[in-house]
Amino acid sequence: MNPHLKYKTAQSWSWTRIDMLLLVYEQAVSSLNEGAKMLEHGRLKEFPSVQFRAMRTLLAIADGLDLEQGELPVRVLQLVVFAMDQVKTQSAEGWRDAARLINTVREGFLEIQDEARRAEYEGRIPALDTVG
Repeated sequence: MNPHLKYKTAQSWSWTRIDMLLLVYEQAVSSLNEGAKMLEHGRLKEFPSVQFRAMRTLLAIADGLDLEQGELPVRVLQLVVFAMDQVKTQSAEGWRDAARLINTVREGFLEIQDEARRAEYEGRIPALDTVG
C-alpha cells in the first residue's frame, strides 16, 4: 500500500475512550516503576517529581471513574486508593506493588480494547469528542 494512503486511512480512525484510558494507565505504571527504581537506587533528589507525576496520573484515573455505574468502578477506585497510599511512601516494594496492581487493571482493559473501540464506532457508547 502507498504510504500516503496508509497514513490517510489511519487518520480516519479517531481517538477513542479506550485509547485514552490505556494511555493513562500506561503512564501510571511507567511512573510507578520509575519511582520504585529511584527508591531502590537512592535517587531521592529526583524522586519528588516522579512521585508528583504518579499521584497526578492516579488522580486522573480516579476522576474518570463513574461510581454510579456499578461495582466495577468502585473496585477500581479502591485499587487506585491503595496505589495512592503506596505512592505516599518511600518504599520501593510498595511502589512495585502499586505498579503491578495498576498494570493488572490495565491488562484487563487491553483484553477488551477491540470491543470497546467497536462499541464507540458503532455508537453504543458515546464518542469521546461528543462528551462535554
